[in-house]
Amino acid sequence: LLTAKDPGPYDKVIMACKDFEPDAESYDAVIKFLRFARTKVKDTVLVDTEIVIGLARCGRLAEVEEFISLPNNADLDEAGDRCLALELFPAAKLLFSATNDYGRLAAVLVKLRDFAAAVESARKADRIPTWRIVCHACVEEKEFRLAQICALHLVIDANELQDVLEHYQDRGYFQELVDVMDTSLSLERAHQAMFTETGILYTKYRAERTMDFCKMWWQRCAVPKLIRACEVAACWEEKVFLHLQYKEADHALVAMMAHPLAWNHAMFLEAIVRCSNMENLYRAVKFYLDEHADQLVDLLVTVSAKADAARVSALLRAAYTSEFGAHGVLPLYKAYLQKVQQRGDVAEVNEAYNEILLLENNVESLRQSIDNYPTFDQLRLARKLEHAQGIEYRRLAASLFRLNKKYEQAVEVSKRDKLWRDAIESASASKDPELVDFLSRYFLDNELREGFTAMLLACYEFFRPALALEYSWTYGVMDFSMPFFVQTMEEIGNRVMGLEEESRERAQAVDDFRKGLQDEVNDDPSVLLHGVQDHAAAAAFALTGAGASGAPTQLALGWQK
Repeated sequence: LLTAKDPGPYDKVIMACKDFEPDAESYDAVIKFLRFARTKVKDTVLVDTEIVIGLARCGRLAEVEEFISLPNNADLDEAGDRCLALELFPAAKLLFSATNDYGRLAAVLVKLRDFAAAVESARKADRIPTWRIVCHACVEEKEFRLAQICALHLVIDANELQDVLEHYQDRGYFQELVDVMDTSLSLERAHQAMFTETGILYTKYRAERTMDFCKMWWQRCAVPKLIRACEVAACWEEKVFLHLQYKEADHALVAMMAHPLAWNHAMFLEAIVRCSNMENLYRAVKFYLDEHADQLVDLLVTVSAKADAARVSALLRAAYTSEFGAHGVLPLYKAYLQKVQQRGDVAEVNEAYNEILLLENNVESLRQSIDNYPTFDQLRLARKLEHAQGIEYRRLAASLFRLNKKYEQAVEVSKRDKLWRDAIESASASKDPELVDFLSRYFLDNELREGFTAMLLACYEFFRPALALEYSWTYGVMDFSMPFFVQTMEEIGNRVMGLEEESRERAQAVDDFRKGLQDEVNDDPSVLLHGVQDHAAAAAFALTGAGASGAPTQLALGWQK
């Protein structure tokens, strides 16, 4: 064809080159023919393109560079693709650089292992597929610094995030992946999935720093997903923290009780205040009894406003009875009972607290508790105290019997201990003549004359003077009864004098009324016209009305005589 100088079949030559891919020596002749043909044909696109490819296949890169720098109609994109397919990477690099096709150029540079240049080309292309290719290649070659640059452009796309995570983890580059994700959190376009996946990576590969991450970024994570990751990785403390921040206090309590390593006293108290399931309160009490008995008081005081004090007291009473006796560990938590007692007068709490005071022999505190918080079975306590060894306990028993109107029992308890004053107070409070008579005769029969005197004065209001006089004469204790009789006579005298004074006042009122009527008649001119008889009838009517109103009705008027 060159000899004949016939460019006509150039297209067939080009097709033959594509189909059969001649060697470099044969291509040299083809290049010469095509150079000749491009001067004769009008459409030189195919010709110029094949010339570029031929030069590349012959390794004549300088001529390729020179050819594309001169005016030509070659389709450099097609030429670059064919060179890339034929693994003519230097030529492909030259062609893609000429067309500024940075995406394909980056792929070629990766093949040439020029990763720094590939990253730069990817930056110029700024397309997800390009970043992915370069990133994967850098990871494969352990160019982690360059891979991180590419990965940062991928993870901000939620669709690419999982691909990056899997690519790193499948090859075992866990720490490098964590570094990538850590760095990505500072990006402006960082999204929730990035924070969540970073937290999950921390639970797997940097467990010791998981808590720090959770405290810093929990608000930007998908907390439920991160909680599940913590559970899988057995990061119990972090799981509890996330439950609290997510307002799942009950789950936090359950986690701490199920996994004691996750327990933290401050966090537990915070959760117990916010929990809504009341059963968790009582489970928490049992948990502290078994695991942290020394800090149970803090827990009890914290839950005192929410928990049923009677149920808590029962739990404490039933715990470790074989070691501590019938009251269990209840005496150890006296401070809790005091706190609850101040909040309200609850019978079960009062009884438990009183039992502790009995065990401590703290009579004064027991008396204060009885006085300030009377809601409990007082008769039961009184029957328990009436046979106690200490006399002060028996006095409390008598006081409780007296408060509950069991006066006979109160007097009997006081008599046994010769607490005469208490016995007299009980009899006086009863206002029962039979009980007063019984105690008075007891004093006289046992020659306790001072006691009889005290009885007379304490029961003065309802002790019959005749009975007092009879006992005084019968038992010869008139001297001891004299204060009573003196007081009685004083009272009788005062009553008589009061009656006399009242009588005088009434007589004076009658005289004043009568005098007023006389003055009225004397000053009335109608007497001269109608006579005294008509006026006398009016006066009688007036007197009748005065009698009805309480004034005397029998008046002797001087003018009627």
